[in-house]
Amino acid sequence: MKPFQVEFLKAAKLDLRHAKNWYNIQRENLGNEFLFEIEKLLKQIQANPEQFPKNRNEIRKAVLKRFPYCLFFAFKSNTIKIIAVFHNNRNPIIWQQRNK
Repeated sequence: MKPFQVEFLKAAKLDLRHAKNWYNIQRENLGNEFLFEIEKLLKQIQANPEQFPKNRNEIRKAVLKRFPYCLFFAFKSNTIKIIAVFHNNRNPIIWQQRNK
């Protein structure tokens, strides 16, 4: 079986960059640790995207273990589209208004 390709919406890339920068301000290299956790979660998503529950319509939610963030994503055929890299305490309406 061909592995799923991962694409980030522009807004999700910004989410990721802002979170990484914020964590690096808190402590040196913490942002890199955050990215490492994101990469681990992305590998799990790629391996089996259906293991993550649907949160809204066809959008699924994968929760980071170490940081209070989650990835919202959709997948079709062989592509996983990351819609948001989102802090758990933010208003979900923000990511819900993003286009798939």
